[in-house]
Amino acid sequence: MSGSAMKKKVLLMGKSGSGKTSMRSIIFANYIARDTRRLGATIDVEHSHVRFLGNLVLNLWDCGGQDTFMENYFTSQRDNIFRNVEVLIYVFDVESRESIHP
Repeated sequence: MSGSAMKKKVLLMGKSGSGKTSMRSIIFANYIARDTRRLGATIDVEHSHVRFLGNLVLNLWDCGGQDTFMENYFTSQRDNIFRNVEVLIYVFDVESRESIHP
């Protein structure tokens, strides 16, 4: 990535099964919706770098939504996860009460 690229750290967070990885795959990896059915649950954090709008590079952190991982993000991994975050996108399934309310 060139030295002139502007880099932004983006967190995708939400409960397990809310659609974080599907959303990322559709927007940044040209998946079509039916292709996302084969995606499994994210274990811990998946990192990817995506060039977007020319010189913008998004450092995407797709955070697994299982309760154990979510607890660790806010305790033992807090400094690592949230350091230098520019954008946090919280994803929830509007058809699932569990996705919205803990």
